[in-house]
Amino acid sequence: NGFDQAINLSQEALANVKFVQEKKLIDKFFNEISQDTGKISYGMADTLKALDMGAVETLIVWENLEATRYVFRDADGSEVERVLTPIQESDRTNFLDSSTGAELELVSKEPFLEWMAEVYKQKGAILEFITDKSPEGSQFVTGFGGIGGLLRWQLDVTQLGGENMDDLYYDDDDEEAPPEEDFDDYF
Repeated sequence: NGFDQAINLSQEALANVKFVQEKKLIDKFFNEISQDTGKISYGMADTLKALDMGAVETLIVWENLEATRYVFRDADGSEVERVLTPIQESDRTNFLDSSTGAELELVSKEPFLEWMAEVYKQKGAILEFITDKSPEGSQFVTGFGGIGGLLRWQLDVTQLGGENMDDLYYDDDDEEAPPEEDFDDYF
């Protein structure tokens, strides 16, 4: 029937529009990188640090990103957040207190994408899901971990830190952070 045919044709057209929008978004992300503006973040840890600061204007997330957000309680009663991939979940050390080696008490556990869909607005960001079906999308997923952000301002997330910042967003790619400077020493 003609009505069904019209619906099927419009679905294909709408999918093409989504594909074009996705390509433009990822191209903008890659342009920020090539121009070295400092206005992007990528990878779980750096992107979530920037998001916490309110620096992320557009959060780009792969629609099939597999990660789980955990909230633990340590021996002191403080909450510790970790976002772990399935591979990281198989490593029991990710469930231990990094300073004492004691097992952390699980407070909550939820799929990362569900959590992100609830909190991105509170952080002042626009959330855009992408696929890996285009060459650009595939490159974003494989090269940048499937999560990144277009930032409102220039930000060097490698200089961010704070007490227990490594506990916040656990990422295998994280290197030891440089010691924080105490700016009070300069005044």
